Amino acid sequence: MRHRLAASGLAALLALTVVPVSPGAQPTLQGWGPALQGTMPDPFQQPAPQRTMPDPFAPAVSRPAARTEPPRRTEAPRRTVRRARPAHRKHHVVRPTQNQRKIAEGEGYRRISDLVNFPKFFPSLGILFVKPETLPLGPFLCFDRKDRLMATVYMVSIKDIDDHKAFEVPAFAGATDHVNIYFNPGHPGVDVPHYHFVIWHVTKKEEERVAN
Repeated sequence: MRHRLAASGLAALLALTVVPVSPGAQPTLQGWGPALQGTMPDPFQQPAPQRTMPDPFAPAVSRPAARTEPPRRTEAPRRTVRRARPAHRKHHVVRPTQNQRKIAEGEGYRRISDLVNFPKFFPSLGILFVKPETLPLGPFLCFDRKDRLMATVYMVSIKDIDDHKAFEVPAFAGATDHVNIYFNPGHPGVDVPHYHFVIWHVTKKEEERVAN
């Protein structure tokens, strides 16, 4: 009996909930929200992205401040200071002078004191060298005690001058500073009266090196 009452009650309840639907109307499902209009959604269509509202109670996230580079310093161009180089000094090279006496000996000159009875050092002229084949005219080369050429001497006899004799003799060596001409009565090597023609290659002051 109880089962019949329950079944009849359920049938009545279903009858009350069923609503007649017109042919052009779309069905609505009670309890599913508003009516579904149009066609059913495509199950393969991706759902539209949902916009989430920001939470007003969420703590604010501080963004890092944009990094700003410090202004670059413009440095003035460096001036390179170059030290002035010392001026190139020319070193005076002192070249040893050739021994003039040895040069004369190489050319055939001999010490007159080795040829005749003549002093090795003759005051006012020095040490005399001559080629034997040029006696008595010369030239005679006069050196000081350090083998420096002082003068060149020609000895011309008075007789040759009186006879107006012409001479052609070898030239002298070196520059000329001054010339002395004086008479000599004669000496070993030129024992007749004659004149000395002395061509000095040094100054008068430097003559003192052969004074005595």
